[in-house]
Amino acid sequence: MVIKESLRAHAYLSLYNVGTDLVIANRIIPDAVQDPFFQRMKEKQQQYKQEIYEDFRPLPVKEVPLFAEEMCGLDALHRLKETLYEAEDPTQVYYKETTLRVVQDSQDYSLELYLPGIPKDKIELSKSADELNIRIGNHRRNLVLPQALAALQPAGAKMEDDYLKIRFSTAL
Repeated sequence: MVIKESLRAHAYLSLYNVGTDLVIANRIIPDAVQDPFFQRMKEKQQQYKQEIYEDFRPLPVKEVPLFAEEMCGLDALHRLKETLYEAEDPTQVYYKETTLRVVQDSQDYSLELYLPGIPKDKIELSKSADELNIRIGNHRRNLVLPQALAALQPAGAKMEDDYLKIRFSTAL
């Protein structure tokens, strides 16, 4: 459930042109834990980890182990920082995804929105004057179209490689 909610949040952030550059998988039971009581949980966790790496590809994933104590206080935050970033700069951008782009192909244009994991049948589109209205469930964005697209009408849309590609045609 948490993975699916994270995927939805990733897509909704992209809808509003907010990129995601890193996924953190936390509370991973360390390999050093050999108690048979945890064996089934570790097996399920391996499946979930694989799902995370596949579902969020190409985003990098960092893992944080399940610590023996609750992560409270500055010392715990420092330990978490060392676990996650070691000598890295935590403010760096780990991955850059273009969440919105306009592509020209001869006389036609495409507006491409990065919406990972969202099926096309869950997306509602409408155009009003120079705005494209995009609705996914309870989330809606009114996108002011670039001048090159504002005077054109949408001529079709498809999902391809996690991008919603909306074609605008100059030919009527």
